[in-house]
Amino acid sequence: MGKRSVPRYPEDEDKGGCCGCLCWCCCFLLVIVAALAGTAAYFFFVYKPKAPSYSVSNMSVSQFDFSSSDLTLYVKLTASVRAENPNDMISIMYGEGSHTVVSYRGTPLCSGKLPAFFQGYKNVTVMDIFMEGRHGFGSGLQQALEESEKLGDIPLDVFVSVPVKLQVGNVDLEEVKVNVHCALVLDSISPKKKPAIKSATYQANVEF
Repeated sequence: MGKRSVPRYPEDEDKGGCCGCLCWCCCFLLVIVAALAGTAAYFFFVYKPKAPSYSVSNMSVSQFDFSSSDLTLYVKLTASVRAENPNDMISIMYGEGSHTVVSYRGTPLCSGKLPAFFQGYKNVTVMDIFMEGRHGFGSGLQQALEESEKLGDIPLDVFVSVPVKLQVGNVDLEEVKVNVHCALVLDSISPKKKPAIKSATYQANVEF
């Protein structure tokens, strides 16, 4: 009786090729990560980027009237906003489409917008932002505002949202949106008296 031959199955010849491809992809990714890390390190080392700062330096009220005929509050005010770019080699471009809102305890009082402008290196720009609005009110809002006026403590929230581009040398980076929240306390909001800013706190974030 002859010997029975044992069938042989072909080995997986692609196994080594897949491993090689995987190693090549990993090496390629490592090179990209290293290049990005090196670029970021170079950018921070050479340009030393610093965050711009914003503050409300003055507030003036030209109208703040309750109308009993249509139960509406009419407000007109101007905020002087100070924007500082502390960078030596980075410019800032503030674009169209900004929005500002002033509210009292969650109730919007008036709104406006920032002008579009270019801010160069080591620059401080002070801009006057005119805002106006009309808002229906009830006895609760009027009573709360009158009480705050008597106490000399009027809490206001100023919200600013503005599209911004950074310019590094002659290169424009991708546009982002900067949101600033300023919590102010004024001693008065009457048009008959120039209000003084008693306290102010600021928060900011960036939307990519």
